[in-house]
Amino acid sequence: MRIFIIITVIAAAYLGYEHYDNQHRQNAFNTLIETIDAQPINQFELKQSLNTQVTARCQAIGTDETNLAKMEECLNLVQTYQDECELQIFRLAPVEFEDGKEARDYGKRYQKCVLSNQFTYLVDNNTL
Repeated sequence: MRIFIIITVIAAAYLGYEHYDNQHRQNAFNTLIETIDAQPINQFELKQSLNTQVTARCQAIGTDETNLAKMEECLNLVQTYQDECELQIFRLAPVEFEDGKEARDYGKRYQKCVLSNQFTYLVDNNTL
């Protein structure tokens, strides 16, 4: 009985941490944009936080076990289009972003590109 309780507590702690970590990664882009007022951010940091956010949003689809196939499809789309969209969207972007509005615009366009038409509902227009 003790082993069952210990396993249950460990599983609950793990699932809680996974949920917290996924929420944190989903907000990575917005957190980075908030720091832009204090210091400019470079293109590499912006791309990295966008990729983290998009991946976390795809993984959030899979929290319900019936949507695991949809989550994998979303992650495959991100992996397939990531490099192409980075080249297409950030081709003429500045090396450093000093304006949060401009960075949000690039972020929104990148997310719409990489998520394709099937998953554009994952792009949160209110926080971008």
